[in-house]
Amino acid sequence: MSASSFQAESEIRRLAEASAWRTSLTEAGLEGSPELEAWLDADADNAKAWRQVNAGWSAVGDAAVSLEAIALRREVLGRARRQGGARGRIHATPARIAARLGAAACIAAVVIVGADRLLGGADYHTALGERRVVTLSDGSRVSLDSRTRVRVRYFEGRRLDLLSGQARFDVAHDARRPFSVHAGDETVVATGTSFNIDLLGDRVRVTLLQGHVTVLPDAGVTARPALSAGAPTLHGANAAVELVAGQALVGEPSAEPQIVPASVERTTAWESGQLVFEDETLAAAAASVSRYAEHPVIAEPDVARLRLSGVFNTGDPGAFVDAVTHYLPVQSSARADGSIVLVRKN
Repeated sequence: MSASSFQAESEIRRLAEASAWRTSLTEAGLEGSPELEAWLDADADNAKAWRQVNAGWSAVGDAAVSLEAIALRREVLGRARRQGGARGRIHATPARIAARLGAAACIAAVVIVGADRLLGGADYHTALGERRVVTLSDGSRVSLDSRTRVRVRYFEGRRLDLLSGQARFDVAHDARRPFSVHAGDETVVATGTSFNIDLLGDRVRVTLLQGHVTVLPDAGVTARPALSAGAPTLHGANAAVELVAGQALVGEPSAEPQIVPASVERTTAWESGQLVFEDETLAAAAASVSRYAEHPVIAEPDVARLRLSGVFNTGDPGAFVDAVTHYLPVQSSARADGSIVLVRKN
């Protein structure tokens, strides 16, 4: 065996051992162990392999869109689980662990090390009636509402895109790496805070739950209108807007963005399966209800601006339709495609 071949094999073996340590510690719920420290201190190349594996491990967890990468990680974790090690100290040596993990660990190590270069990000989405919480590699949490899709691009800074639906973002503080979410014509920038974004068609509602955020108009918006009288003003057509807790920015194309008071409890009620409307337009309320319904509820233009207040359970469009047809001058009809249309009562 040539010197270069031996070196390459040795490097792969170290990566396999480092990957084995990573999987074992993860399964044991530990950050480290005396045995790992001894292995790291034994050789500088061991420590180098450990850093390489850890650099990509979180990326695979948050951004692995490749089915092969997911399968490999599951296999490695499954083998580590079958070792039967205690959740306290890890007594197996890295060589023994790597031997048990076999070729899958070697391949997984290579995938993990190269994850930040090979994987461009991850898409997270929910189906009808599903809610999901995703923990990102920096500890930030994204809570997805029904029929929501979020794209994560952590390799371009902490950048996300809300492509559809509604999500709550609880951001881990990192002043050096601002956390930005693009939705509609707005981009929300934060370093450590909590906010909710509701994307209903072309309307974006950004509600600050805690801390501070800056909302910037999209680069494609060439002339953002000034806010209406009585609301905080913008300093220039494309100036940033700073929100404080209990405020929401509501933006629509070709309309004046509005900063309005917002209730944290009402905004986040969807997390417990409720929709709370207070002086909401019928069109917006129907669109919100439709997020949880198999068939949409549509308010025709002649009733779209009627306003209502109330509390409704998500996933029960029938109760919503019964309520609005009882209290408002509205009647409903069903279309052949299953959608429910609200029109002015005759």
